[in-house]
Amino acid sequence: MTGPKSRQCLRSEVEHVRKFVAYAKARLNNTSYYPPYGGHRYMVALALYSKCITVAEATLTLLDAGFGDEAFGMTRTLIDIFFTLRYLANKDTDERSKLYYQFASKDVEGWHALAKDYFPEMQKRMSERTIKIAALYPHPHRWSGKPVSAMALEPDTVDVDEKKNKPFDYDFAYRCMYRWTSHYVHPTIVALQDHVVRAGRDNFVVHSGRATDRSHFAVFNVADYVGQTMACFCRCMGDRQPDRIATWAGVLREHLVRRHKHKQTSRLGTGR
Repeated sequence: MTGPKSRQCLRSEVEHVRKFVAYAKARLNNTSYYPPYGGHRYMVALALYSKCITVAEATLTLLDAGFGDEAFGMTRTLIDIFFTLRYLANKDTDERSKLYYQFASKDVEGWHALAKDYFPEMQKRMSERTIKIAALYPHPHRWSGKPVSAMALEPDTVDVDEKKNKPFDYDFAYRCMYRWTSHYVHPTIVALQDHVVRAGRDNFVVHSGRATDRSHFAVFNVADYVGQTMACFCRCMGDRQPDRIATWAGVLREHLVRRHKHKQTSRLGTGR
């Protein structure tokens, strides 16, 4: 080719996202939040966003080590965190945050029952307060009293879907991304595509790598759900979302999509 070379991004997808996550982490640390006593919304929002950033860092570490499928499965935790924080921030934030925070009592109740069967010598009496709070939760695995689907599909009180002219919900995130990543959290047959060989033809080896690598999708999920969780965190805290990080999140998502499309086109062009 003649003439000036076209500008090409030399950073890998992981490098791009790692820089974004590192900035989000530094921004949170440098803000120096001091949650007030009894302020459940602040305690919960800060802890969930911190967990989101930590899971994102762990996912990128798996990608560095070449574990694309495992990293993709871990991004379901990011989606879970996003659904939870979005539900908290959507409405009745103080009440919902307290309900989420005190769900620890239900877990204590569950372990108390297990100790009776397996560790009777270690069993201790639960406090009256713990018993009283635990009784508020009819389901041992649903702090909100609702399934994940109901939390994800609750109409948003702020964002509007302009195409449908109605409050936004996260139908795609739940019905597609949550479902897809769930296959890699649980050992379903769908998650074993990289671990099977052609019967009667191939010698079996651990992790055959025959299926499509899902590293790109893992990277995209990290960028997407860290960005969305950050927006919900700011809403929950009553803060304005920083313009720089909001713009960065949007541009990063578009960049990752363009790069993936370019890679797919290149593979088709070479017959691979």
